[in-house]
Amino acid sequence: MAPRIKELPESVWARIAAGEVVERPASAVKEMVENALDAGASRIRVRLWDGGRLRIVVEDDGCGIALDDLPLALTPHATSKIGGIEDLEAIRTLGYRGEALASLTAVASVEIRSRPEGEAGGLIRASEGRVSEHVAANCTPGTRVQVDELFGNLPARRKFLKSAAGELRRAALLMREYAICRPEVSFVLEHDGREVLSTDGSGDRRRAVERLWGAEPEIRTVTAEAGHLSLECWWQPRQGRNDIAAFVNGRAVTDPVVKGAVSAAARELTGNWALFLSIDPSLVDVNIHPAKAEIRFRYPGEVFEALREAAALLGAPAPVTVREGRTWSTDSAPAGGAAVTRAAAISRGGWGFRDDFSSAPPPRTARPQAPFARGEAGSVGSSPFSRIAPPPFGPERPVEPEAPCPGPALPLPERESSDAVPGGEIVWMGQMGSGYLVFDTPAGLVLMDPHAAHERVGYERIRAAAEGEGGVQPLLVPVPLPPTLALEAEEHRETLARFGFDLEFCDGGTRLRSVPSVGEAVEPEALLRASLGALREEGEGDVAELLWRTWATMACKAAVKLTTRLSHEESLALWRDLHACVQPYFCPHGRPTLLEIRTERLVGHFGRE
Repeated sequence: MAPRIKELPESVWARIAAGEVVERPASAVKEMVENALDAGASRIRVRLWDGGRLRIVVEDDGCGIALDDLPLALTPHATSKIGGIEDLEAIRTLGYRGEALASLTAVASVEIRSRPEGEAGGLIRASEGRVSEHVAANCTPGTRVQVDELFGNLPARRKFLKSAAGELRRAALLMREYAICRPEVSFVLEHDGREVLSTDGSGDRRRAVERLWGAEPEIRTVTAEAGHLSLECWWQPRQGRNDIAAFVNGRAVTDPVVKGAVSAAARELTGNWALFLSIDPSLVDVNIHPAKAEIRFRYPGEVFEALREAAALLGAPAPVTVREGRTWSTDSAPAGGAAVTRAAAISRGGWGFRDDFSSAPPPRTARPQAPFARGEAGSVGSSPFSRIAPPPFGPERPVEPEAPCPGPALPLPERESSDAVPGGEIVWMGQMGSGYLVFDTPAGLVLMDPHAAHERVGYERIRAAAEGEGGVQPLLVPVPLPPTLALEAEEHRETLARFGFDLEFCDGGTRLRSVPSVGEAVEPEALLRASLGALREEGEGDVAELLWRTWATMACKAAVKLTTRLSHEESLALWRDLHACVQPYFCPHGRPTLLEIRTERLVGHFGRE
């Protein structure tokens, strides 16, 4: 017998519908913040307890809700933002479905206090989809929504929520997006009584962006106007994966057209992206999904090209083809002409590393590395440091240990003093025009590839740090962290502490006080970002291996270039650090670091035997 069709009770279908709108605390915050923005608020304050799992409070100074309208605000498909089907053709508000508050009452206890300017205030309480109280009440103009015990009546759903730190980070990312999009609105986010994020509502977007992203590195912008479409693109270079915030007509969206355009145009331009697209509302359909994060463009190809050109203009080393009829304006020159910063740095006779990324990225000439893949026996199959087998050599023999590797082939200087290095045994002769360093030793002449040597030094330092043997590098001046980065660091605080990251949490924000000792000129914030990126993307697994792979890639990119001119002291420091390595004779890719021309060969060549 076929099963009979029956109508679901309201308590069931309401919870099903609510699950599409409210997925987690950040979803609830999104709906209430968008309501506040639609109400014309100039100040929005969000307070969370236990990551929003225990309580969420959103307060605004918007137009408020009339006392008699409060029950309607909790009724499914009741809204003040549209009136008929024709309004769906050109939606100009962030909300319009009339589902958010009704959905919240199905999965939590909700209390609303609201008062329009010059009218009486009101209070309404509801849970399980039913109103329990509706009375007049004294309150300030605006609206205050309180949500308690989200998914408290759905234990199966509640157990899928992340930790308090994880849920807080998601809410903070949402608040950061809207704070950047709407700089004229003051946003405040608090968690368990501590301020996490705030903006002043001055209307200065650059000021808001710098407060939320950090002022360094330099933030670059480009704008465009083309018919019914206008675009503003902001980019701040960062190591690691792209963090793309996209807004269409003021709405935060997750759209493959937008993100695909950035990825296609700027594969090497990783960092923070903020894209603001204004388009005729009739040419974009936001009525795709209850969460309203997915949209559909009527002319996606045109949008894609505009975004691609904007992203490319921010840093492409090659000329960018701009479609006729489009006007572009950028705040700085293309990055292709930027100078590469000096990558060598000395501290107490040691050798440091620094990313060669200045205010804008130089053109990349190296062949791209394949993504990491785990090989056999725990090796990293396609890591840039995985090819250890020695390559074939030219006519001159590279310096290498005799099997079974009894020790270095060259005498090692004492490490206590740089003056001991050239003390009659090893003498730095200079740097060739081709970039190779020349040393005079008792055995003959030795040529060094500084790039390969620097890679080897960095590789072994980083390997030791990832295995917990490399020590900790205290920072003379603690580095203040942007709000969302601080929250993510707090989420992984215990793991980071195991590897040498020391974070200080205080009312004034979060500061980074120490990092793993992987090279004194590695940017501390970049190292933290890269480490968090590895933890975020890989999730479970061997944490030490994940961090080593990430740090090793950074060392490869940060190594001095062959053309970098090194001083006498820098060259001797590199010699000393290289010969302190477990394997000084090859870079991690398998290329030789040293080439020896023995005295006997020179004597024979010149007939001096």
